Amino acid sequence: MEVHHHSHHPKKLKEYLQEFLMLFFAVFLGFMSEYYLEYRAERHKEHDYLVSMTKDLKADLDDMHTKDQTMDELLLSGMKITSIIYKPNWEDSDVDSLYLNSINMVTRFITLNFSSGTIDQLRNAGGFRLILNEGIVAKITEYEKGKQLIQVQQEAMMERWSKVHHMQNKLLHLNVFGQPDRTGKITLNRDELNKIISQTGKAFLTSDKNTFYEYSNYVNVSKGYVAFYQIMCKMQQQKAQELIKLIEQELVH
Repeated sequence: MEVHHHSHHPKKLKEYLQEFLMLFFAVFLGFMSEYYLEYRAERHKEHDYLVSMTKDLKADLDDMHTKDQTMDELLLSGMKITSIIYKPNWEDSDVDSLYLNSINMVTRFITLNFSSGTIDQLRNAGGFRLILNEGIVAKITEYEKGKQLIQVQQEAMMERWSKVHHMQNKLLHLNVFGQPDRTGKITLNRDELNKIISQTGKAFLTSDKNTFYEYSNYVNVSKGYVAFYQIMCKMQQQKAQELIKLIEQELVH
């Protein structure tokens, strides 16, 4: 029996090159496909972060706008208190005003409550690397620094606020206040105050003018801290508006 041996011709260089190129392009295309999918996933995450950040900023703006109006009320109350204290004689309307504006000074909530959900996610998940627009990252950083400065001012303001409250405890009969009305303002029970006046001969815990002047000083100091806090609030509003505008421009692209 004859055995036929098949001859194996060595591959030409061109065939090796073709096989190499086919393998190279297969690996390259696989790599590019994976890279593109990862890129698209990160861009979706970036989009979600920016949308969420915009919502947080708008919530901050709403809170700052409301608190800004309340700060105006508080500052006006402080001015009225000082004006009345330095009057030589007080009428019944002055006494009522002193009571109501004093309680207004310590029951108006003006501290800002910033939304932190998105910024916390960006920090904890390393999400800042996903935001490609360096201008947005810079603005976010600037906004966060503003929040930190406001927090420092807020703590100093609350310390002065507590002193105002302490002085009120030396001057006011706090049991003459009624329940807050629908707008949240506390009412004065004049009948209760008249009863106290008939029993003690005076509308306050003391008639010492120097104590009232001291109270006025604390009120004025507190007003100063509130006024500066309000300025910082307005500056933060501006930063929020600029950041929202920048993000919305980015989301359009």
